[in-house]
Amino acid sequence: MIGRSKKSVQNALQLMFFLLVTVVFLAYISYFIISESRKIKTQAFETLSRDAQTASAFMDEEIKTVNTVMQNVAYSNLVKEHFLIYMNRDDSNSEGRYSEMQNIKVLTDLLTAIMGPSRPVDQIYLYSLDGGCVGVGLDNSNTGDNVTDRPWYDDLVRNDDNHLVFCDEDDRLDKFYTYDEGSRFLTVASVYLSTYYNPQGVIEVKHSISSLISKLKKIDTGVYNERIYIYDQTGKSIYDFSDDSMAEEYAPYVIGTDPPVYDEPRHISYNKNTHLFADTSSYSGFTTVIAIDNSDVYGPIYDYVKANLLIFAGAVILILLLSYVVSRIITIPVMKMYSSISSLHTDDESILTGSLEKIDTNIIELDTLYKAVMDMHDRAKSSMNREIVLNNQRLQSQILALQSQMNPHFLYNSLATISAMADEGMNDEVVKMCQTISRILRYISSDKEPLVPLSVDASHATDYLECMKMRYGDDLIYDINIPDEMNDIKIPKLCLQLIVENSIKYTTKNVRAPWRISIDGRLTGMYWEISVKDNGPGFLEEDLKVINEKIDYINKTDMLPGLEINGMGLMNIYIRFKTLYHGRHIFRVSNCAEGGALVTIGGDLDIQPDEAVDEDTESER
Repeated sequence: MIGRSKKSVQNALQLMFFLLVTVVFLAYISYFIISESRKIKTQAFETLSRDAQTASAFMDEEIKTVNTVMQNVAYSNLVKEHFLIYMNRDDSNSEGRYSEMQNIKVLTDLLTAIMGPSRPVDQIYLYSLDGGCVGVGLDNSNTGDNVTDRPWYDDLVRNDDNHLVFCDEDDRLDKFYTYDEGSRFLTVASVYLSTYYNPQGVIEVKHSISSLISKLKKIDTGVYNERIYIYDQTGKSIYDFSDDSMAEEYAPYVIGTDPPVYDEPRHISYNKNTHLFADTSSYSGFTTVIAIDNSDVYGPIYDYVKANLLIFAGAVILILLLSYVVSRIITIPVMKMYSSISSLHTDDESILTGSLEKIDTNIIELDTLYKAVMDMHDRAKSSMNREIVLNNQRLQSQILALQSQMNPHFLYNSLATISAMADEGMNDEVVKMCQTISRILRYISSDKEPLVPLSVDASHATDYLECMKMRYGDDLIYDINIPDEMNDIKIPKLCLQLIVENSIKYTTKNVRAPWRISIDGRLTGMYWEISVKDNGPGFLEEDLKVINEKIDYINKTDMLPGLEINGMGLMNIYIRFKTLYHGRHIFRVSNCAEGGALVTIGGDLDIQPDEAVDEDTESER
């Protein structure tokens, strides 16, 4: 029954359009924000981690260059030879001073040759432990500077491997250096050993940090407004982003991890608003850090969301206007359709006998819809009539089965069989007989499943045959061959049992034992079939003629000829198959060439039996 709506059609359409667009757009925006945020964040973090590794590699490259020159000096035998002469110089007379000058010139030439024309470093200083320094590069000098006066000397001595890498400013080179970055140098200092591995001096090799800075600027593209910082082993900043004061703030978070982590990018959150990506080199111990703010990561997303929200606001206004116009166009013809349909549901009789009046809405879709409603109403009337017929046939089937199984003759024979088995002490067989009869009665008396899987109905037929076999013993032989692929096919309840019962009835009455019953199932491409065959006398020609006449009658009227016990089981099965399979069924009654009756039932595999009618009938009880 159609109830009165709480909203007008116009308001309902407006609300529907608005909610639909709102939900879809919000779902899209939410999905985009979540997915794009994760994607951009992941891409940014991966890029910055790689940049931190690249910057660390640039630093190692610079240090390796300086270290290579230092080793070339340390392992040069000529340098060692002339440096030993330099250490043992005698400048007390003019001849000694001349020899000293010649030796210094050779030593300087050797150091210049090691530096080479490409000048991979900017300065080499060679210190004597007892005073004196020879310089080559930007500062070509021979001074009496004492290495112990250098600020880094104590750190070098305390270092176990007599090797020190650091970055400092050297005022001795200011006048030779004009780069914007100032006189900041990447320096490697090492104790200079004699041929017998005794300390005899210190080698100091310097390279301007400007080369490193130019490489770092290629990384610092500004896409994420990233900031690059480099710290030495002690946490001192040797390079920071535009003299950023945050360099000292970040140092405790990236230096001195326990245990130390080398050559592996680390992601560190600083104050929840800044992300630090650090990489510590195992070669130099220097740590490279790239910092980025959350606002720089999510900035593009925020801008996109703002733009889409403005678009959404405009779209909402436009949709509301359109929904108002569309609802007005649809409201009038819909109300006409509503009135026509409502008039048809005044009582139950009008549903079965009434018809919808024709309405021209001047809208193709609504006209098509209303025509479909009219067709649906006609089909519904036909379906309801078919439901009544089908329900009657199902009830007749239950009555026939109950009357046939519950008659005194059946119970008498079953009880007599049980009594005889009990007298002979066949306790297991008595229990089995009782259980089988119980299942048969329970299955027959249940009316909740008008359609059952083939496997269930076959199981019931098996119970019935077992019960009959306990009665007739070895005189009754049966076999059931149904493929597993057919187990889930739905068939009307009690079909197989009624056919089997009919076979046993006529076979045992007219033919000597043994009596054979065969149930075979098969699939034939588009159809499925089940055949029940016996070795009885078969159908008489008069019986086949009567059955065919009744089938013709049923095809014309969809009704059973009458409620009769004898001979009505097959007709009941036929009309149920015809109704449920809409005519696309198989029902054949014939005789076998070798004797006996053959009943075949089946249906189209593409057609599902119309179970809805019976389910509705059951729900109303």
